[in-house]
Amino acid sequence: MARTTIEEKALRLLNAFECAGKSVGRVTIDGKKIELVLAGPTTVDEFDRIDMRHDKT
Repeated sequence: MARTTIEEKALRLLNAFECAGKSVGRVTIDGKKIELVLAGPTTVDEFDRIDMRHDKT
């Protein structure tokens, strides 16, 4: 049985995510741990800190 390196496993995971339509921003390998960070549009909520209640004050 052929041994698969951790880098090859990470590349297979990266390919699988990209084939599924996900955009991967970063791949980190730490020992046997593979971390994939998805990249996506970050939306900033302009009204996050504004009190939007409509009632009696």
